[in-house]
Amino acid sequence: MTAPGDQQPDGGLDIERVRAEADRVLAEPLYWFPVRHHSPMVARHLRAAIRARKPKLVLIEGPAGATEMIRHIVDTKTKPPIALYASYRDDGNILGLAGKASAAPDIPPRFPVWYPLLGYSPEYVAMKEAVAIGAEAVFIDLPNHALIDPADWEHTAFDDEDNDPDDDGDHDDIDDDADDDGDEVADASEPAPGTAVPSWEAAVVESSFYQTLARVAGYRSWDEAWDSLFEIGHRHGTYDEFRRDMAYFCAAVRATSNPARLARDGTLPRERHMLATIKAELAKRGLAPEQAMVVCGGFHLFLDRADPEPPPTPPAGTWLTTVVPYSYFRVSELSGYGAANRAPRFYQAVWEHLDDKDEEPWIAAMVEHVVSVLARGRKDGEMLSSADAISVTQHARMLAVLRGRPMPILDDIRDALISCCCKGRPDEEGRHLLLAMTGAEIGNAIGRVTPALGKLPIVHDFYAQLDTLELGDVMGRDKRMTLTLDLREDQDSKRSAFLHRLAKLDISLAQREGGATGDGSTLFREKWQLLWSPKTEAQLIDKNLYGDTIESAAIAQLEEDVAKEQRHAGATCQRLLDAVSMQLPHLVQRLEAAAGAAIDEDRHFASQCEALVHLLVLDRLAIQRDLGRDAIEKLASRSYARACLAITDLGAVPIEQQELTIAHLKSLAEAVLGGDLELDRTLFADQVKQAAISTEIPFMQGAFAGILTELREIDPNDLAARVAAFARSQPAKMVLAGEFLDGAFAVSKTSMLLGAEALIGAIDQLLRAAPWDDFMVLLPKVRHAFERLHERQRLAFADRVAARYGLADAEQIAELPATSTEAGAYLATIDARVAAIMKEWTF
Repeated sequence: MTAPGDQQPDGGLDIERVRAEADRVLAEPLYWFPVRHHSPMVARHLRAAIRARKPKLVLIEGPAGATEMIRHIVDTKTKPPIALYASYRDDGNILGLAGKASAAPDIPPRFPVWYPLLGYSPEYVAMKEAVAIGAEAVFIDLPNHALIDPADWEHTAFDDEDNDPDDDGDHDDIDDDADDDGDEVADASEPAPGTAVPSWEAAVVESSFYQTLARVAGYRSWDEAWDSLFEIGHRHGTYDEFRRDMAYFCAAVRATSNPARLARDGTLPRERHMLATIKAELAKRGLAPEQAMVVCGGFHLFLDRADPEPPPTPPAGTWLTTVVPYSYFRVSELSGYGAANRAPRFYQAVWEHLDDKDEEPWIAAMVEHVVSVLARGRKDGEMLSSADAISVTQHARMLAVLRGRPMPILDDIRDALISCCCKGRPDEEGRHLLLAMTGAEIGNAIGRVTPALGKLPIVHDFYAQLDTLELGDVMGRDKRMTLTLDLREDQDSKRSAFLHRLAKLDISLAQREGGATGDGSTLFREKWQLLWSPKTEAQLIDKNLYGDTIESAAIAQLEEDVAKEQRHAGATCQRLLDAVSMQLPHLVQRLEAAAGAAIDEDRHFASQCEALVHLLVLDRLAIQRDLGRDAIEKLASRSYARACLAITDLGAVPIEQQELTIAHLKSLAEAVLGGDLELDRTLFADQVKQAAISTEIPFMQGAFAGILTELREIDPNDLAARVAAFARSQPAKMVLAGEFLDGAFAVSKTSMLLGAEALIGAIDQLLRAAPWDDFMVLLPKVRHAFERLHERQRLAFADRVAARYGLADAEQIAELPATSTEAGAYLATIDARVAAIMKEWTF
């Protein structure tokens, strides 16, 4: 076979040369066994090979340096799915990525990686079998952090979520504690550079050999091709036959792969490290090559044994490895995992039936799977029966025959389920069926790890605090627990600090009711919802790089947040509030200085309003937390002044930002009217007046007028007069009255009621003056304005309207009696016309 640099992916495949190269590797004294991750059939044949050959050393594709974890992986108390977790922190900024791959130049970047293992993952089976026969098992792959290329970060903005393998995009991403519906979704976006485990399967689908094979054979996906060629066991009677055919396949793929990809994706440096490690491990034990076995991706069988370039040296820093529980969902394609198994639970069933003597494992797995899908479908209300199960299995068998397969694979079973059970379009009528299929394919199993592994310091501290705070009952339970805290009690105060620290670290154990700032109902009470999840411990392990205790990790996380947001007044004041909630008094003084600097530098109205809201909350907490109110009041006054001075720029705010701007204006008005701090009311009123004069946007004109009404700077009757003035305007201006009224109602409700009589008269005058076409333009905005009112306020207006039209009480308005047929037909015509008009409305 040609060396990687001489490969010709665009040329024809030299079959004899490929065969000769594969035969040469297969004939080497060192026994190479090619694998595909998470394949039951590979695991079966690998198990047979290890039992038959009984090597003294099994060299496995896994991160070198993590070999000590193997004893915990194979421990009888460890149950897959699990994951080998590795995390690198560049303490000395060796890679020069501080501030690029981290929040700030003084924060070391971290790069976490997960290596999932299922019960039928060949690597896991190799470790178990090695122990069973008394052989040593050693990892030989290059640690992932040695592949980090600073150039990959040149155009990549730091996002802490990208570096969080437990948050697959999508945030509230994966819920391992969800029910069996299988409708979990996750963000499958590209991971951050340096956090993905390389896989040879991406090279497979790009090779011209595979693409030609798929086109000729009609394979619709790489998974379908793999299952057809290797996963169903009819082709291979022995492990050597399987090994030979897979070696031929991988040799052909490698011969037709783009060499530039191999240089780019880390394949070549990994293979250099594998080869060097294999030689070193054999020499260290004084073993001959024939006494060992290599278990690695099939692509790597054909690494360049004469490559003179040495493997890269992993950069210095803190490298942590451990084993953590994992879940089927995390290993599935839906999680975005690169070397994913498309149906972990289904293939588990295949694995469990592989040793059946009386039944073909794929047939047994198919029957079990179909029954499971139909049971899930019935749970969701689908009309499915045992007869459907029979028809599905029979249909799958026929599809397999038509597609040239001796038995059905998952693709055939999927198609049969849809054909036999979907009574309409799959994405609509078949939605519940598709969810049932996905749920049955993926499953919801969660692994566990032997207690012998011990716990990292932060995990140990977590459990110790749970015991001290008497919160241990929540762990291991799948039932939500409500916790109400009285912050005047010492134990509850400590619980509050602990839960706030967990929230800061994004540990999914507790969520405060009412969001991050609570419901604001009382000063001394908090209510939390606690729910244990299997990912809780995994999240703690990921935060180990931040500190050895929950407190130290929360401090590091807070400092990182501040470094990212140091010029944002609102965010920095939020961090100050976080420090107080987490009871970190030594940080409060430093964060007060940071908040002051951010307030002075930030010119954004929204940010300053957010800062003021957080500072007002802090002022309320000052008494209970024994804080110095003077410093808080000074910060609040500065933030308030900055926000007021930015009001004159709001007149030209874009439509998409108007609602948020109104919310901030209301927060300022509430601070002035109802806050405990002495704020300069005149400054606020003057700035609003200037903005009202300068803006040409009717909605903002109405909002500013509404604010001034709430401040009693203008009389409600004056506001009504402005509405009435629209009635005397030209039609082009008259139609803008609805927007003006909408803006006023957005900020002013109480004062509107004080001038309700005059306002109703103005609106009545406006609607009477408007021609029909203008009336239809006005109506949506006027209606939207009234919808902003609370029900009681709307009823108050309704009473005034009823009285205006001669009714003593609005309740006297009764339903119209039945009309004549002609009147009913006329009303139907009107309804049709209104419906047609409403289709053209935009709100």
